Amino acid sequence: MTVVDVDSHVYEPTVIWEDYLGREERPLARAAFWHEIDAGGLETTILNGRPVRALERSRIPRRACWRPGMTPDSIGALDPEARHAVNPGAVDPTARLRDMDAMGIDQALLFPTLFAEHFPLIENPDAARVLARAYNDWLLDFAAAGHRRLHPVAILPLQSVSFAVTELERVVELGCKAAFIRPSFFQGRFPSHPSYAPLWKRLEELGVAACLHPSPGSTNPEWSASGPFVERVAGNLRIGHNVAEAVAPFMDNAMLLTAIAFYGHMEIYPALKLTLVHSGAAWVPLALEKAETYLWLFSGIRDVSLEPERVFFARPSLVAFDSWEHAVGRMPDVFERVAAWGSRYPNHDTGTVEEAREMLARHGVAAETVASFLGGNAVRHFRLG
Repeated sequence: MTVVDVDSHVYEPTVIWEDYLGREERPLARAAFWHEIDAGGLETTILNGRPVRALERSRIPRRACWRPGMTPDSIGALDPEARHAVNPGAVDPTARLRDMDAMGIDQALLFPTLFAEHFPLIENPDAARVLARAYNDWLLDFAAAGHRRLHPVAILPLQSVSFAVTELERVVELGCKAAFIRPSFFQGRFPSHPSYAPLWKRLEELGVAACLHPSPGSTNPEWSASGPFVERVAGNLRIGHNVAEAVAPFMDNAMLLTAIAFYGHMEIYPALKLTLVHSGAAWVPLALEKAETYLWLFSGIRDVSLEPERVFFARPSLVAFDSWEHAVGRMPDVFERVAAWGSRYPNHDTGTVEEAREMLARHGVAAETVASFLGGNAVRHFRLG
């Protein structure tokens, strides 16, 4: 059985800004989106000329701290006042392959962390273009060291549709089979906006998987995504810690999936490889069922199918599920063709393939379906060798 991790991440090193941008591009990038770390390990992130609040409230890099063998108890025992280095596997391909071997993973898709959170907020389209190219070039080099086990998911500068299409065509020539699209607003436009039609069309024509992958958004303005609102509510309730990463991802992906259902996106691009990542799977049938209810009640802007759930599961769709997500184990007949396991590595809530196997076994899922969930569906969807 080939095991594929469809939801693993890198933690972008400063070398992207230092070595992958031309000298003449650096002033433009520094004013738009810049990340650096000083000798004491303190991180500074600049977005649109202003400093951005750190992703973490403690000195534990929760989005890149997990290593094979760690447990919730061992992570909970980490001293939040002491500095902790990120897992080397988040920045170094050799270390990444060692971790994959330890985890029993054959292949993995690589998603961003800092670029997921901050890149959509870049205001200058020219800066977004050069930064997307720099990130993608670094990620392609990272993946090239992985002996065909690491698969880059490219960032696209959606601040300009033309720039996004151009970058898509460039990275496909270099071997990318998937593109990252955050369910967020770019220049005031959601990815379902009609102006993005040329990009969706090109993704479909090239056979590139469109990976809808949210970010917590806890450092973003409220107009951009669900996370900031969730954190404001949490602050008013004096919860004391971030909660957006537990709630906002499925809220944002559900909003985009619902918009896609109402807009007729699935019918317009029937061969597009629609991929939902880092937001769980249990909510997908419910969101589609609710979309169907309201499509029957209210007329839309165009004639669309009144059975979006049937359309979604009949087309080339994929949904990442977590190791502990029992809904997939309880409903294997629903998810049989579309579910694929993702670890969230190296986030603090990383799940292992052993945990996924145990969960599926507990529900008596057939061996053939387990093989599809843990690798087969991903191999087919992303055309992995």
